[in-house]
Amino acid sequence: MNNSHDPLTVLTGHDHPVSPDPAFAARLRARLESALTLPTHTEGVVMSGTDTALSDLDRPSAALNHPAAPQPRSAVIPYLATRDARAAIAWYVDVFGARQVGEPIVMDDGRIGHAELELAGGVLYLADEYPELGLKVPEPETNSVSLLLHVADTDAVLERARTFGAQVQREPYENYGTRNATIFDPSGHRWMLAGPLPDAPPPIRHGDVGYVSVWAPDVERAARFYGRVLGWTFDPVTHRVTNTRQHVGIFGTDGPATLFCCFAVDDLDTARHAITAAGGVTGEPQPREFGTVLDATDPAGTAFAVFQPSTYVPRPELNGAGPGELSYLTYEVPDSGAFKEFYGRVLSWTFEPGRVDDGWGVQGSQPMSGMAGGAERATTVPMWTVADIEVAVDRVREAGGTVLQEPSRQPYGLMAECTDDQGGRFYLGQF
Repeated sequence: MNNSHDPLTVLTGHDHPVSPDPAFAARLRARLESALTLPTHTEGVVMSGTDTALSDLDRPSAALNHPAAPQPRSAVIPYLATRDARAAIAWYVDVFGARQVGEPIVMDDGRIGHAELELAGGVLYLADEYPELGLKVPEPETNSVSLLLHVADTDAVLERARTFGAQVQREPYENYGTRNATIFDPSGHRWMLAGPLPDAPPPIRHGDVGYVSVWAPDVERAARFYGRVLGWTFDPVTHRVTNTRQHVGIFGTDGPATLFCCFAVDDLDTARHAITAAGGVTGEPQPREFGTVLDATDPAGTAFAVFQPSTYVPRPELNGAGPGELSYLTYEVPDSGAFKEFYGRVLSWTFEPGRVDDGWGVQGSQPMSGMAGGAERATTVPMWTVADIEVAVDRVREAGGTVLQEPSRQPYGLMAECTDDQGGRFYLGQF
């Protein structure tokens, strides 16, 4: 798939003729990275465990509890020196919910030379300190590096850290839409905790729409059109609409105009198996700061994506959050039975009969959505909320679009059907 079509510019996958086993590659990478930084025999310390390390690399991934997919790697991996690596591992597991990956490398003198933890969707390396090599824990409150950790409940994690011996530098406070706190762990490392506000919406659920992007032949024209009609501001570098609460983008397409959707899932590997078992195709998992994303295509050829959040992502409101926001989705498909079978299996959606022939309400997804069978081709039609529908339809015409259906009274308010100036269909809704 063309890069320009990808949600958050990250949903690309490239097939290679021959790819190494991901678990083997992950273990080999960890061993090589640790070997480059660990003390060697010439430094006065003999590194042991070579035979064990080589045999470990040949072991099946299940033996070392490595997941099938490679672990996400950021640009810089934190590698911490600790006073007592075994105690530090236990502390990060008990307080932060980390998971130990594989077995630590133990040196001849009993110190841990390398250990790896999976934490908040990423990885963290640690070892005992080696003063003879200049690798020491920080002096009290003299850190030059802080570690930012996204958590589900700042207060709960702070109290757990306090109970397990952390020094609290700053009690909880609210800033920039998050609840924050700062602690020093028992090894002296400074952690900045960031979580949702107490009155924040519940987290996104399996099957919810986490991101949408308008696909149009000309991105600049689309940005001008929707800016005029909906008041969107658009960043051409990131392709993101910057003034909506929902995550919305605009990307170019060589095919028909439509709306691309990215859905939340509880477990990415389970979703991947469900997609392929139901006849779909997937790309490669792409880890990002908010979670891991998987590009996919359903059996009818419709592109979509799923993602497993690694941080707090608020659940979208049932009918949008106000003007300019997405309030409803209509999936128009040729075969309603095939659609229900596939997305019911992948996203756990259920369906209820709608008010029109072969129309179905989607249950288990927010914002609200429905599906209509019998279409010539598959397309997703959004409804965008406006404050004044009469003003909005006038803006559609002024911006070069077409009003297919004048505003009409519906049980929920007023609705109009339109196309943009490149033929992309959408609805306007005044609630």
